[in-house]
Amino acid sequence: MAHRRFRFGAKATKAATAKEWSETARRAEHLGYASLQIDDHLGRQLAPMPACMAAAAATDTLKVGTLVAGNDFRNPVVLAKEAATIDLLSEGRFVLGIGAGWLRSDYRVAGIEQADARTRIARLAEAVQICRGVWTGQPFSFDGEHYRIAEVTGYPKPASSIPVLIGGGGQEILSLAAREADIVGVNPKIVARNINPRSMATAAAEAVDERIGWIRTAAGGRMDHIELQLQVFVTVVTDDRQAAADKLAGALGLAPEVLLSAPYFQIGPLGLIADNLQELRDRWGISYVTFQPDATEAVAPVVAQLTGT
Repeated sequence: MAHRRFRFGAKATKAATAKEWSETARRAEHLGYASLQIDDHLGRQLAPMPACMAAAAATDTLKVGTLVAGNDFRNPVVLAKEAATIDLLSEGRFVLGIGAGWLRSDYRVAGIEQADARTRIARLAEAVQICRGVWTGQPFSFDGEHYRIAEVTGYPKPASSIPVLIGGGGQEILSLAAREADIVGVNPKIVARNINPRSMATAAAEAVDERIGWIRTAAGGRMDHIELQLQVFVTVVTDDRQAAADKLAGALGLAPEVLLSAPYFQIGPLGLIADNLQELRDRWGISYVTFQPDATEAVAPVVAQLTGT
């Protein structure tokens, strides 16, 4: 499999005003990020779909998208219509990241029952089929185990073939992503439905080797058509990477040496971070890397150096 060229995403979740949010999007575009992405939780953050539209309206080339929308929070026909509308109004710049839902507190806050993982993943698989059917703009019906859709003609028709991103850390969700998604997010495995030391333990480099193997097996002949994506959860630009790792290790429940080798934690001077990302692509084929809001400015020189290479 030939390496894809690097591209980078900036995460954002909050803004106190419309002006602040627009400036966040414009700043990401100016710094050379390919996309601005927002996750989907019910805590202190903006709602993702209107935020994506506002970011698109404030920019010219920046792609916008969810990373990721919780499938259980929305009817898939409604989600497909919202996605198509944003894609049309942004002239083809929307990316639908969609997931099975994982954070226990979101379900509790919304009063939604959180089914077992297998059921949630099965619902997600059907939802992706429904979204793509609605986006054709042709009469579409669906009769599945979890959704039954009477004939619907989707409107508006999106301006582009909306890319679908599915990410995860378990074999079942990654196998689904490998079969169905345009972009596969390679994540740690969520244990006990929240972020905890057991979840973080699955961030080790050796665990990523296993996940890439699952993806390759499930993807088969379509592997060359998949873009692999990874979120960097912690970025620390420093000349003393050992001290930074020692400080983080206790909070994350990981040994410092695991932190320093895991791709989800980029710790060190900018030159080393750039080298790490190139090694990440060489080892796993991951070329689409997303940074958290607190790292957008700090790693901008790396984004400028590697984008398109």
